[in-house]
This record gives sequence, C-alpha cells and structure tokens, in this order.
Amino acid sequence: MEKQELDSQEQASLVVDRHIIQNLCLTMGKALEDEPEILNDSKNYYPMNEDGEKDEDGDYPEVYEFWSITEWLGEELEERGEIVFDYLDFIVWGRQCTGQAIKLDGVIQEIAKENDFR
Repeated sequence: MEKQELDSQEQASLVVDRHIIQNLCLTMGKALEDEPEILNDSKNYYPMNEDGEKDEDGDYPEVYEFWSITEWLGEELEERGEIVFDYLDFIVWGRQCTGQAIKLDGVIQEIAKENDFR
C-alpha cells in the first residue's frame, strides 16, 4: 500500500501531537516575575534590530506563549532561531506569536515538511 500524501497542516498537526507536551504560560509567567533572567538561557534571546539581526541597541524579542516540548523539537526549533531553553525538568519553547493554532506556524510546518511527517 502506498503512503498517503498529507498536506502541510496535517503534517504540522502530527508534529504538534507528538512533540508539544503542555502549555506552560502560567508557570513561566510566575517564574519570570521572580527570575526575569530565565530567558537569557536561550542562545536565540538577544537584542535585535528591525531586520531580526543581532543588535545591542535593538529590542529583545517578545515571547507570548511558553510550551513544554520534546528534546527533538527543541533542537529543530533552536536551529531555526526560535527561543528554546531548559527550565526545571522542561524544555521550553518561547513562542513569539499567539492567536492561531500552533500547526499554522510557519516554523512548525517547515519542520514537518523537512522531516517528512506522515
């Protein structure tokens, strides 16, 4: 039997189902009140200019959501410039958008496509 072709949203849904563990927004919100430097543990959290390039005079990226993820997804996201760091026993993704399903994020769809999720 031939493998069925999946569209990009279906592939991205598989990434989300298998590698996004839990929403940590409340946990990280409280943690950041007590320890705002936590985000500095991410190698991709630094001041940037309007073009997204590292710039000491720029602003730090806005993080709107925090998600516990698998180690594999953490590596994939970090390679693509996403904010990923360890906190307690979690690997945390600092998602820089909100208001849409994670499966619609371009970075998640790119990961799904490049890794041939079926």
